[in-house]
Amino acid sequence: MKTLLIVDGYNVIHGSEDLKRLSDIQLEEAREKLIEDLNGYSGFKGWETILVFDAYQQESFDDREEIRGRVKVVFTKKNKTADTYIEKLVYSLPKAYTVFVVTSDYTLQRMVLASGGERVPTRELIEDMALTLKKFRQEKRIPQKQQSTLKDFMDEETLEKFRAMRIEES
Repeated sequence: MKTLLIVDGYNVIHGSEDLKRLSDIQLEEAREKLIEDLNGYSGFKGWETILVFDAYQQESFDDREEIRGRVKVVFTKKNKTADTYIEKLVYSLPKAYTVFVVTSDYTLQRMVLASGGERVPTRELIEDMALTLKKFRQEKRIPQKQQSTLKDFMDEETLEKFRAMRIEES
């Protein structure tokens, strides 16, 4: 069963001390930092993630969606809230998904629960993201039994090209 994490972006930005401070200086940087953090978190968890931002900060009247790594970033249409978008999305999802929704909106939380999804308080997501990052860093510190080689950093196609070149020279 696939797991889908749906995040109300501004709820998380305003719920995180670091992101809130950053957004007071430069909102776009706070959004980029959240996207980056969610990419790492989603990758570690193996989840699909949809990050939704209200359009009230946009100059454009059109909605837009973009894929940023493992995260689908959605900017709603002008005057359409993230809560409205998330509500429609949750209703439209097939039951084959385990759905987690991060929002501070009480009405949306109740709707998510009624739809079989799970609500995740903003604070809980922020804490779990920090804990996951800490676990990831600890796992990277575990000494490897063998040294890394160049092939550890190549994709399979590039590696095959190098192997073919080596065979040709033999």
